[in-house]
Amino acid sequence: MTSEVDDDQSINLEWNLGFVQLPADSTSLLRHQFRSKVGGRPAWLDPVHLPAPEHLTCNKTGTPLNFLLQVYAPPPQESPEAFHRVIFLFVSQQGSQLALPGAAKAFRCQLPRSNPYYSPEPPTSKQRLPPALQAGQIAQAASVDPWQVIQHEAVLAAGETPATLSADSPTGVQLYKELEMIVEPESQGSTAGSDEESHVQQLIREYEGTRATEGELTEQDMPSEMLADVEANQTEDDRHFAHFAAVVAEAPGQCLRYCFDEGARPLWPSCKHTPTPKDIPCCQQCGTPRRFEFQVLPQLLHHMSLDAEDPESPDWGCIAVYSCPKSCSNFVSTDKCAYTEEFVWVQMP
Repeated sequence: MTSEVDDDQSINLEWNLGFVQLPADSTSLLRHQFRSKVGGRPAWLDPVHLPAPEHLTCNKTGTPLNFLLQVYAPPPQESPEAFHRVIFLFVSQQGSQLALPGAAKAFRCQLPRSNPYYSPEPPTSKQRLPPALQAGQIAQAASVDPWQVIQHEAVLAAGETPATLSADSPTGVQLYKELEMIVEPESQGSTAGSDEESHVQQLIREYEGTRATEGELTEQDMPSEMLADVEANQTEDDRHFAHFAAVVAEAPGQCLRYCFDEGARPLWPSCKHTPTPKDIPCCQQCGTPRRFEFQVLPQLLHHMSLDAEDPESPDWGCIAVYSCPKSCSNFVSTDKCAYTEEFVWVQMP
């Protein structure tokens, strides 16, 4: 059966890459700023109609999921119902189990430009905090949000002190290091993917040179026929990883690869445990086949200040998120949840 790994990056598509940096201040990543971010608390787009606690629970362990990141991503084709659009990604507290179904979950939320929570115009530099909610809305959000985002906004509005920040910590979930994610177009001058075999050969040579120790042959000392034999004996997975490494090496700091165009495929580090089209369910709301939207690279782990000694710290080779290409509407004016679950596939390292 055909796997997604069979469709390589040869299609001429425009990719965006995500890079992380420390936030400017404690309010620069709040929900009204419409930013992409890693860690901290989720900056809920709809701050009231949140996912129920059972939806934010790991299917494997039954414990609350940790918030990993969110990507602000209005659809490529202008959509009045998705003027604002965010994909939220959550992962299990049991990091070694992320490849299991339901151990990583993604939720899509979107709002029209005219909505109950934000001005139609972008916030000014003086608007450090989101527009205030009504008392009933605050109570509704507080009743289901394990991150207590609205209460955190109130703490920031009152002024931060060591005491208030200490008392402001959520219970039951872990807060990862908060980082802003800057998403920008992949360099147009990049040769990534244009000549896969030459990249593979180059990396094999570099690898052989690095391995050279006393008594071993370096690339210069190795006869050409022997080097050709080494290349010929590389496994499919070796070549696959070499291609992955070559593409990532074009922009080593990248932590996210984004392309919501038809034909885009994840850049898998391995040809093993990749989904077939039948593995990716259709949109649960409109029935349209889901499309790949973005992937999280393992490079992000380096920036998250994780405990290297903890065997259950999150770890992955690739996290791929698939979503509805129609961005079908889930905007609500009732007490329904405004967050639609999308599909996640995790390839472990």
